Amino acid sequence: MLTLGRGTADGIALGDVVIGEGGALVGRVARVGPGFAQVLLITDTSSTVIGEVVAPKATGEVVGQLGGALIMQNIDSTERLQIGDKVITAGISLADGVRSPYPRGLVIGSVLDVVRDPNAVVQTAYLQPLLDLDKVTNVLVVTDYAGGILDTAPAASPGATPAATGELPPASTAP
Repeated sequence: MLTLGRGTADGIALGDVVIGEGGALVGRVARVGPGFAQVLLITDTSSTVIGEVVAPKATGEVVGQLGGALIMQNIDSTERLQIGDKVITAGISLADGVRSPYPRGLVIGSVLDVVRDPNAVVQTAYLQPLLDLDKVTNVLVVTDYAGGILDTAPAASPGATPAATGELPPASTAP
């Protein structure tokens, strides 16, 4: 978890997407109060993001691992991944109003290794996150992205809400 010194008083809400330098995905707001927000990092073992390898357009579930590594699972075995391939958020939207909790195109990391079993229908890739999330000092909280199951009722006030930004307090990480 990463703790921010901004919260609901600054427009941050539960589920908001948090990005870092270079458009790298950091995580999502998991707890929030008037003056704080706790971010579940993508490297956390309880985090899952649908990722897409840019070159072959292969998708899979990116799951956090202890030690800061990421594993991309359930990738179609017919897709040929290469070491160094860039992985981004897939941002999948379904016709029935269900939308990924993460917008498309945020950088997750790059492929370090690929494990293929010739008898399996899926393969696994090990990823290096773009950022060292233990050393992140500045983030941007995206407050105008609506992921998950969307409300199909007309919006009361159309338009985008500006993103809340801020420096992290000195003791910015929590176990």
